[in-house]
Amino acid sequence: MVETAGSIFTGSSALLADGLMNVDDTAALLLSIYSERKTRHPPDEQRTFGYARMDAFGGFVKGCLLLVTAFLALFQALRLLIQPQEIAGLPVIVIGGIAFFVNILSASFLKKDACCSLNAKSTYSCMAYDAIGSVAVVISGILSSYTTTAFFDVAAALLIAGFMLKTGWGIFREGMGYFLQSAPEGFDYPSFEREVKTVQGVSSVGDIHVWSFTPTEHHLTCKVVLQNRDICDCDRIISAIEQLCRERFHIEHATIQPVYSAQTLQRFCKTV
Repeated sequence: MVETAGSIFTGSSALLADGLMNVDDTAALLLSIYSERKTRHPPDEQRTFGYARMDAFGGFVKGCLLLVTAFLALFQALRLLIQPQEIAGLPVIVIGGIAFFVNILSASFLKKDACCSLNAKSTYSCMAYDAIGSVAVVISGILSSYTTTAFFDVAAALLIAGFMLKTGWGIFREGMGYFLQSAPEGFDYPSFEREVKTVQGVSSVGDIHVWSFTPTEHHLTCKVVLQNRDICDCDRIISAIEQLCRERFHIEHATIQPVYSAQTLQRFCKTV
């Protein structure tokens, strides 16, 4: 908020861009806290899978916020190009320097969890790019102190907006993948089918559906046709496929539906 307010008095579009990004961070941190606490709630009758997807929701919202503020920063930079004004260099340097230390400290706390949570990853990315943006603000402030042109300030604003667009689009796309129940990146359907057919008693496999629930939780359902001689060994076959899913394809939640061929039904089931 200080950076955003400071941009009004200094005329700096770079400071405004970095300030908007930091306002995003404040909202991101509040949403992260809420999402993190919500994911710990146990499943209930309304949400039998629990609240784990709140992690993806938090990251998705932050991606949207980054995209919106990136366009606001671009608009301000273009406005400054059309209507140039003198930039107060010293206040920009001071405010940008303070913002850098705050952002780099915040990012260091979040780095550990960024690998396995879209929520933490998006917030960490915001802080890390904010730190880089603050460096750009300081440099633009130094250069603006020695010249009356707004070129350096606009260049810094465009750089920060570029960071926001890159990060926001990546997080937005990843979050949308969870909501659209996309398969985990790199999942090999032909390889999975081949591996399942090597399990003793499996004749064929079909209706394979796999999706990511969270960055670390993947689900799979499929139907397997059992061979005639192994229909009484159904539990072993299902357990073998579940173990295959865990060890080879990193899928902890697999639902396997056994299917019996027409020959099996004709042989073992009574018909009216």
